[in-house]
Amino acid sequence: MLSRWSVVRGVAAVAMLFVPMVTARADDAQALKDRLHSAEKDTSLNGDDMQPFYLKMSVQLFDAKGQPGEQGTVELYWKSPNRQKRVFTFPSYSATEVRDADKTFRTADAKVPPDAVALLVDQMLHPMAKPSQIDAAQPQTQKVTLGKAPLDCIMLARSIGGPGPVPMGLFPTYCFDSGTLVLRVTSNYGGEVILRNMTSTFQQRHVAMDVVISEKQVEAAEGKVEKLEQREIGDADLATDDLKLYSVIVMPMNGPPPNPNGPVKVSGGVIAGMAISKADPVYPAMARARHAQGTVILHAIIAKDGHIQDLQVVSSPDPDLAIAALDAVRQWRYKPYLLMGNPVDVETTINVNFTFGGR
Repeated sequence: MLSRWSVVRGVAAVAMLFVPMVTARADDAQALKDRLHSAEKDTSLNGDDMQPFYLKMSVQLFDAKGQPGEQGTVELYWKSPNRQKRVFTFPSYSATEVRDADKTFRTADAKVPPDAVALLVDQMLHPMAKPSQIDAAQPQTQKVTLGKAPLDCIMLARSIGGPGPVPMGLFPTYCFDSGTLVLRVTSNYGGEVILRNMTSTFQQRHVAMDVVISEKQVEAAEGKVEKLEQREIGDADLATDDLKLYSVIVMPMNGPPPNPNGPVKVSGGVIAGMAISKADPVYPAMARARHAQGTVILHAIIAKDGHIQDLQVVSSPDPDLAIAALDAVRQWRYKPYLLMGNPVDVETTINVNFTFGGR
C-alpha cells in the first residue's frame, strides 16, 4: 500500500533544513537515539534477516542548472548483504557489478557509477546512519513543517567548538513524519538534501519509492522504483564469467589484517598527497564579518575509486566555516589507495584552513 506525500522541492526544502535546533536533555537524547535505531532497522533493505529480492529503478539525472539530462535504469539482484549484483544502463554509462564477499567484479574497462546514481542505490538499501554513528552523537531535534506536513527532525550533532549554535544540516539530519518512523528528508554535508516523496512497505520495511537528490538547492537526480519483489537469486544471477575483478581485500605480509567490513586507516598527511582535484572552499561572508578563522578538521571515508563516501565534522572554529569546508571537500577526488596492489576504502582526516585576510 502506497503513501503519497507532496513536497516543495529545491530552495524551500533546503531552507527548511537550516533552522536553529534544540539540544535534547540526557533522558530525551536516549529516546531520540532509540528512535533512530528503530528507524535504521525499519528502513534498511540490507539486513541479514532480509529475503532475496529484485529491484528495478528508473533514474532521471539533471545538469548543474537543474535541467533534465540523461535517463537510465538500475537493477539490483540482492541475495545477502555480501552477495548482490547491480546493473547500470545509461547512454553514457553501462556496467554490471557483482559484489561477492570481499571481492568486487565489474564490466571490463567500466568506471564507477555516477555519484548521484550510486547515492540513489545507497538510499534504497540503507538510508539511515550506522548504529555506531547514532550512539556517538549528541542528538538535537526540531519540529518543522514542509508544505503542510509536520516533521520531526533529528540531527546527529557533535561538539565542534566555536561560537553560536550548530546549524541544522551541518551533521546528518533525518526528518520523519510526526510521531512515526517514516523517513521523509535527509540532509548531509550541509548542502545535500534527499527527499522521499513516496513510501511503501516491503518485507516489513518502509521503503522509498520516489527519491529526489538536491545539491546546493538544485535537483541532481530522481529515482523511481518500477519493480520491487521478493525473488530467488541463484548463482547464475551472480555469475562473474564476463566480468573483471575490480578489487579484493587481501592479507598484508606484515602487520594486522585490514577489517574486511571496514576501511583502512591512513594518515591525513599521506592522503593529502594523493589528491588529484580540489574545489577551493568559499570563505563565508558572515564568517568574515565575525573575523572567524582557523582549521576545520573533517573525518572522511574515501571510497576505492577516490570519491568522498562519508564526511563528518570533528572540530571547527565556526559553524559557517564548517559548512563551507564540507561543501568543498565533498567534491574532492583522490587517487585510489592501494593495499597489496588493490584499491581499498580509506578512513582518514582532512584539514581545511581558513585565514582571515586570505581566501
